[in-house]
Amino acid sequence: MSYFIWDSTYDIGVDIIDRQHRRIADYINDLHHAIENNDVEEVYSVMERLKDYTFDHFSFEEQLMERAGYPLLAAHLQVHRRFSAQVEELSVQLYGGTDPMSVARKVRTGLMRWLLQHIKDEDQNYAELVRKSLRKESGWVSATLKRIFGSVDHPV
Repeated sequence: MSYFIWDSTYDIGVDIIDRQHRRIADYINDLHHAIENNDVEEVYSVMERLKDYTFDHFSFEEQLMERAGYPLLAAHLQVHRRFSAQVEELSVQLYGGTDPMSVARKVRTGLMRWLLQHIKDEDQNYAELVRKSLRKESGWVSATLKRIFGSVDHPV
């Protein structure tokens, strides 16, 4: 699998979410770089940051959908939970003695495919409703970014 080049066709038109998706893509590329350099320590480091950031992204996205009154929220939550369980399983493999490069390659390939499919199939569905909601919610967005990511200026 090659380096992940973000394309604007992956954007859903919700700037804050698009920036978070790009950040996840950056982490995938960091993982790619660690694999290419056979840097086991960096694999562990990137995997932790990627996992934490992805779960934080899910939390923020879910709160956006809830505030917007997204009618398919429960189904979207289930998709996130299933994916989170897969990530947890890969984490167990990574720290349980499975070859770290093998796990990293699974994560790089699987997450890249999952992210693009998820954006296209699930995230596009809530985009319009969330865009409308965000016009009224700038104070809430700032407070929530600070609570979840630790800073409003966090590189979302």
